[in-house]
Amino acid sequence: MKIGLMYSLQAPELFGVTAPQVYAESLEQLAWVDEHVAGVDSVWLSEHHGFADGYSPSPMIAASAIAARTKRLRIAQGIVLLPLYGHPLRLAEDSAVIDVVSNGRFELGVGMGYRADEFDAFGMELKTRKARFDEGLDIVELGLSGQRFSYEGRYYNVLDGMVTPPPVQRPMPIWLGAATPVARRRVAERGHNLLISLLTDIHHTKAQFDDFRAMGATGRTALIRECWIGEVEEVLPYLHYTYRHVYAPPHAMFVERGADGSRRQVTDKDDPFYFSPSFWTDRFIIGSPSEVAAQIRRYRDELGIDELVLRLAHPGVSHARQMQVLESLRSDVIPAIG
Repeated sequence: MKIGLMYSLQAPELFGVTAPQVYAESLEQLAWVDEHVAGVDSVWLSEHHGFADGYSPSPMIAASAIAARTKRLRIAQGIVLLPLYGHPLRLAEDSAVIDVVSNGRFELGVGMGYRADEFDAFGMELKTRKARFDEGLDIVELGLSGQRFSYEGRYYNVLDGMVTPPPVQRPMPIWLGAATPVARRRVAERGHNLLISLLTDIHHTKAQFDDFRAMGATGRTALIRECWIGEVEEVLPYLHYTYRHVYAPPHAMFVERGADGSRRQVTDKDDPFYFSPSFWTDRFIIGSPSEVAAQIRRYRDELGIDELVLRLAHPGVSHARQMQVLESLRSDVIPAIG
């Protein structure tokens, strides 16, 4: 199982950081990881729009900057909001250029988005997202094939188009996010890779991956997890910022699993759930280096996934502390995974 790192490039005013600072420090961190942490294989980026903390709205541009500062790390999108990118042929072109700049290290991840306010900002109706996504993915696949093609859809058309220069990788890896059985079947049928995000506990997550494999899927599997090497009390304010403010209900709602197997949806950001071990246990990877290594082994052994993507770069954590955690990942955690 490979290990990746997740960066969302947020600069929350609450913690006294700025966007130029976060981007510069993140590039410095990733250049250090690229050179010194052989056990980390990739960096993953994500996308949102209109967030007060500047949550990365242009992960493709960020990916190009990372490509210029690194030589080894694979650079993946987890994910680009395909309906909001503009014309999907342009996304195929940009992907090809990043793949060329990075000498074949780029992996494209795409999703359809879910927030009405983001679609409103781009003058689109949320209800069009699936059709836009399906057409857009068709065009991206055709564009990255290296062939000249035409396409006629409801939202996008291509007349005798061709992506040049072509990507270094043939085929370029494509990741899709999927939270429902119908969405996972779409990933399986297209032969792409499955990326599952942050909210589900390990039990629900295992069921999702098992379902994907039962469909006869041949694509790779990856999971994003919040992670911290240290005490939970230290990281909890940053996790609360993310899940009680940025992703506060109804945008992201956790399900609390009771001791008797019952399930309860958390709909209030002030719910006691956020202050109890139920919030992080079996969902986030937090603890001493030996505890983190043991939890990573558990995800590897129980889920059988191809890549585990860790978000250690929590919005607001200082650069100095982030570097300490990355050093601990290198010297204490990765050697103990086995």
